[in-house]
Amino acid sequence: MSTARDHYREYFAERLWDWVPAIHRELDPLEGGDSLRALLKAIGSQAAVSRRSQDRLWDDMFVELADDWAVPYIAQLVATRLVSALNPRARRADVAKTIYYRRRKGTLAVLEQLVADMSGWDGKVVEEFRRLARMRHGLDGAARRGRVTLTPEGGLADLRSVRGARLAGDPFDEFHYAPEMRRPAGRLGLRGIHTLAFHLYRLQSVEFNGVLPRRVNNLAGTRDGFTFDPSGRDVPLFSANTPSRDWAAWRTADEWALPRAIDCRLLNEAVLAIGDEEVAWILNGAPIATLADRLKAAADLRKLIGQRFPNRDALLRVLSGLPQAAILTAPGVLAGLLARALIDECGSAALLPGSTGQAAFGPPAMQVGFVGALPVPRNRTRGANLQTWPTPVIAGVDLLVDPARGRFLVDTGAQDPNDLRVRYRTGMAGPIGAGAFSREIDPTPATVHWQQRISAAGTPANGIAELDDSSTFANPPNQAAIVKATVRAAEGQRPYVLLNANWVLGAAGSNRELLIDGLWIGGQPAGSLRIDGDFSRVTLRYCTLDPGGLDAMGGVLPPCELVIGGTIDELVIEHCILPGIRLQGANAGIDRIRISDSIVDASRPGSAGVIAPRSSVAMARCTLLAGDIDALCLHVEKLDATDTMIAGQADVTDLQSGCFRFSARGPLSRVPHPYESHVIDDLERLFASRRFGDPEYVTLSPRAPGKLSSGSEEGREIGAYCAGIGPIKFASVRTKVEEFLPFGRLAAYIEEN
Repeated sequence: MSTARDHYREYFAERLWDWVPAIHRELDPLEGGDSLRALLKAIGSQAAVSRRSQDRLWDDMFVELADDWAVPYIAQLVATRLVSALNPRARRADVAKTIYYRRRKGTLAVLEQLVADMSGWDGKVVEEFRRLARMRHGLDGAARRGRVTLTPEGGLADLRSVRGARLAGDPFDEFHYAPEMRRPAGRLGLRGIHTLAFHLYRLQSVEFNGVLPRRVNNLAGTRDGFTFDPSGRDVPLFSANTPSRDWAAWRTADEWALPRAIDCRLLNEAVLAIGDEEVAWILNGAPIATLADRLKAAADLRKLIGQRFPNRDALLRVLSGLPQAAILTAPGVLAGLLARALIDECGSAALLPGSTGQAAFGPPAMQVGFVGALPVPRNRTRGANLQTWPTPVIAGVDLLVDPARGRFLVDTGAQDPNDLRVRYRTGMAGPIGAGAFSREIDPTPATVHWQQRISAAGTPANGIAELDDSSTFANPPNQAAIVKATVRAAEGQRPYVLLNANWVLGAAGSNRELLIDGLWIGGQPAGSLRIDGDFSRVTLRYCTLDPGGLDAMGGVLPPCELVIGGTIDELVIEHCILPGIRLQGANAGIDRIRISDSIVDASRPGSAGVIAPRSSVAMARCTLLAGDIDALCLHVEKLDATDTMIAGQADVTDLQSGCFRFSARGPLSRVPHPYESHVIDDLERLFASRRFGDPEYVTLSPRAPGKLSSGSEEGREIGAYCAGIGPIKFASVRTKVEEFLPFGRLAAYIEEN
């Protein structure tokens, strides 16, 4: 309510001021410096709070509309056990659906819904007793077979299935095991009669559309090697997190409906079934010369109605043994038959586009195509291992994709490679850096637009430049006369700004303002974002300044630093990834730096971290990463840090000002007034990944000390992902699962990513 635009605060303050006798109003500026007016403004603010509360009395009776303070009172009416107040979303969902949960207590649908409601994560619940090897009796009925391995329920594993072996230990495991008697603890004791396994997916699957892929390997022949990532990095491709939210028609999530990395075998999975539609096509639409041949081929195909085939080769072998094999295996007939017989419930149909450009259940997880044309369809796409960039020629296949690395081989032909566009998904641990996730942007219309790689319009001196798509914009022009300018990405877009030299943004006059919002900026072969001139405020939000690394060919990607060549009163960095802040020039300086929910990755050569010896810095929920635990990554005059992890050495000049609270730092660090803080002595086991581009980038490793996983002020993890309240969400899930778990069952929690 503090951000309400009802002007109650100003209204009540002015009413109170009018009630004061005129003599006191005239003497107040002379005697107390407007102290009486300031007091009345404070009283007016509280009056505004009371008025808003009165206005919302009716709304506070409904849990969907009530303020957070009213939710516990409604909870008492339904006698639910509330989860932590630090997880308000889960509290509200719990109160709203308590009766719903109780009516369906113990069902798999409710247990999976609890994971989504209490944490916002995707999850899959598996009854482990169904995976126990045992003898079957007459009351069991027909044993169901695994979708991948065709292993019968409760039977021995088919070890000839490579994909089935890769799924061992996965929520989609089709093998069966001897029972374990110990209590479950993670994956230990998982195979128990009473165990329910909760597989939790904490990463988000984020979609990028209209991206210009980067050609990294100009191979001999007509095919070239590309990466989906516009910087040329290897990134694992993810499936869409689209499990059904229609709980009335609930079904447990399929493998391609959870936010998880895709492998080649899932991408190539093509399950086929022959039905009446395929027979009708043979009779009426297939390219068969005579009616007699059509009738004979249709008669043969009717023998296969109702049968399912695990792949294209299996169907081809059966067709080759039929009397009319020559007709049914002719290239035109076979291609049409394979396209029509593909069922929706398989990886190829669910992940790749069909002839209309859509996958079986909506937009595809990945696609490759040229501007203005349909993408390469699934029947001409195959998954492949492109680690060494082989160039196999497969008849009828135009596109080879390596989803584990985010690479692909395609023949551009006479088309311009710059007209190639891709759609893909990758994993992210949270809304940090540039990304196509929801963010609040200024509703003011843009002054100029950059569209389809065109940035010639540049940055206006006084206005808003908007990048309308996710393609690559190379070498935007400098702007030396900024007054109040904004450069932002459009909602749902992640443009990549490629620099061959420094991008210089300067000020005309003093006390100017600059905002950069939602951009990914990288320098190849080298380039930095340079701010010159006199600014009162410079803000970077939801931006990525490339921290550097290696591309798919092993080439070096240099870090793109934020270089300050002028003077800035206040530098604000929110939800950003950058390699560092560097001052350049004798007159360069920053008075105040505020960094929140951001990652400063100074682990690559050429990046130094935050080096501003005369600046005052306030940091909240940040991670600073150095190349070595003893390397300097922070050197400032004053520091006030909360819930921050400095995986390196920090050197603060003024140790009498500020505080270092609920944070962690490397050895030999000098920080002011440490309170409830910790010293990091090992960098290797601290993070799940330190490579930019990995979905687990700079997330805490399961092997990290427990004092870091729950050492923040509110019991959350220390560092950039503190605002994600992961430990609190996990505790909320455990609390409600224990309440609605079937009697006599034990829960095992497994974090899949």
